Amino acid sequence: MIAANPSSARAHDRLGFVLGKQGATADAIDEFRKAVSLDPALADAQYHLGATLWWTKNIDAARQALEAAVRLRPSHAESRYYLGLTKRQQGDVGGAIVDLRAAIKSDPSLAVAHMQLGVALQETGDIDGAIASLERATTLDPARPDAANSLGLALMQRGEAQRAVVTLRRTVEQHPEFGSARLNLGTALLQTGAIDEAIAEYRELTRREPENAEAFYDLGLALKQHDEFDAAEAALRSALRLDPKMPEAPYTLGVVLWQTGRADEAIAMFRDALSRRAEYADAHYMLGTIFKQRGDLESALVEFRETTRLNPSSAEAFRSLGQTLAASHDAAGASAALAEADRLTRIKADSQAAVFAINAGVERLRRNDIAAAIARFREAIRLAPDNPQAHYQLSLALRRRGALADANAELETARRLGCRC
Repeated sequence: MIAANPSSARAHDRLGFVLGKQGATADAIDEFRKAVSLDPALADAQYHLGATLWWTKNIDAARQALEAAVRLRPSHAESRYYLGLTKRQQGDVGGAIVDLRAAIKSDPSLAVAHMQLGVALQETGDIDGAIASLERATTLDPARPDAANSLGLALMQRGEAQRAVVTLRRTVEQHPEFGSARLNLGTALLQTGAIDEAIAEYRELTRREPENAEAFYDLGLALKQHDEFDAAEAALRSALRLDPKMPEAPYTLGVVLWQTGRADEAIAMFRDALSRRAEYADAHYMLGTIFKQRGDLESALVEFRETTRLNPSSAEAFRSLGQTLAASHDAAGASAALAEADRLTRIKADSQAAVFAINAGVERLRRNDIAAAIARFREAIRLAPDNPQAHYQLSLALRRRGALADANAELETARRLGCRC
């Protein structure tokens, strides 16, 4: 076809499509580029070019082609879908949500669009919206383990660990090779207090994936919670060996060694953790704790001060600093540190109360009791003015009431505070 008409954009597009199906991706991209060069208004070629570039992880170039495809054919669901994926990978989650919703409007049966919309909403903190989208995805395509896995994670975020267990267990039974779902099933089981079952899932995952450092690490954590310190140590040492960059493995192993009376070995592990993550506040705190127990107050002060620098919201670190300063006969320094510890403790209590208020507001909003929801969200903001989710949820409630100006103001505040919504 091209030999007969080398200037045919559609012929180059069709050849690119065939080459892509055959696995000749680079040649396919070349043909798609020729097609859009010959006819920039050929929507199919722009879409094929953008989608193929996305698959080859050339995200910036993919976005350019996909935006052209959407301009040419705004209701093409697949173009919108891939553009949404591209925007999300570039950090434009709000833009991604717009395109994914447009894809679903054009093709309500596109399960992958529902799934990716759910994941994007989850990133913004809209857990209810995420769950609704992910449930729709699993209904449309029950065979998709990634959608069910994401649904399980979202259910855990909403505090519905038991529902998460049911969802993830079904996924693991249907797809026993899907390690991420088994890993998350273990986490959900831990949240329900079923430690023995969680350990069993982690053990099975390490059997299936003996090079999976995260599986060994989570197994070690679960065994530690079960006071099986020898087995926990073995699992954590495996994680340490498998992933030399994971700072959590030496840190948690250090805690196990400290709990079993091996402080010198624990110190070595905490220092190993710091070599992997220099600003690891918890590792500094544990070093300070050991030095304080040994009476090495000068070294303890160094570690506690570094902890408070790295984590200025840690009441425990300021309290330990204050106690060590008092033992060092620095009454003024001790008083200041302990006062800060008390202040942070109050803030933490208010933050926890704010989370309860947000959850209560979300429940009221689900029942369409908008006035009560707004009251709960405003209470959350009073308790924790810098909580982005409180402002975001209030914006949703105000929008449902029709107070668009106030809703937009709250949404802007939520974004300023770090909400990717």
